[in-house]
Amino acid sequence: MIDYYNQIPSIVSVIDSMNKELNDIQEKYSELYHLHMEYVRTHSEKTYCMPKIKLDSLEELRIYARKIYDSVEDFTTIIYDFLNHCGWILQYDVPNRRGMCLMGYSGCGYWDTWEDCILNWGDTTAQEFYYGELIHVNYNIYLRCKLLETLYNLFPEYKERGEGWFHKIINESFNTIEVTISTLLEYNNQLNQDELHDIIYRIIIEKLFGWGSDSNTDNLPGVFPLEYMNEDYIQNIIYYQCDKCKKIFHGEDAMDIKEGDEYITWFTEEGNLCSSPCICNFT
Repeated sequence: MIDYYNQIPSIVSVIDSMNKELNDIQEKYSELYHLHMEYVRTHSEKTYCMPKIKLDSLEELRIYARKIYDSVEDFTTIIYDFLNHCGWILQYDVPNRRGMCLMGYSGCGYWDTWEDCILNWGDTTAQEFYYGELIHVNYNIYLRCKLLETLYNLFPEYKERGEGWFHKIINESFNTIEVTISTLLEYNNQLNQDELHDIIYRIIIEKLFGWGSDSNTDNLPGVFPLEYMNEDYIQNIIYYQCDKCKKIFHGEDAMDIKEGDEYITWFTEEGNLCSSPCICNFT
């Protein structure tokens, strides 16, 4: 009878109420689910903080940043020497040709060649230097070691050894390379050896320094980002903070600073571009 005399039957109101309760429960479940997944991710995946080195003066930052800028040439030689199996790599153990795989047969420096023996690295092994233990590896362990050693030398203030942020960026770039190049080769791409080398180089360098700069003479994108946003690249490991105004100057910005420059791009600690540069050192 109640439903007969009411414009909206009571059962409809009950259903609407139940739907609202269900919706609230689903929203709460979704929120708890994402919290749970974030907890699982942060407690099961290894996370590494980017190292930071605070310098004492703008001049020290400028000199250090220039050293990082110039290191691109060293990294370039390291990568292409490995891929062409010449230069520094000839000082180390020869690859096990019986373990050659797809990238090795395609002339990518015996990249994925399996090694079942100990590979020497100075007074230790390549496996122990990079992984801290003796394990079966691909021949590209030598490139990993060379990149890691070069990063340690580039940032001598960074004393931490063992698995860390440097390992993270190297491993991520190598994972990307193996998926990308293997996929191209499996689909019978028409790229030649040099073009494959250039792709590998680009992936590693972009992970280290960023990519997209328009400063190249051939007008093609190159090393370093097009816009400097203080992202997680090795040039931003270093920074200088003014003791007076507390503004922070990052390594990537110092790469372009010349002696006598009075206008400097500064960033606040929150990462927002300041409306005016720090002038504390010019007064």
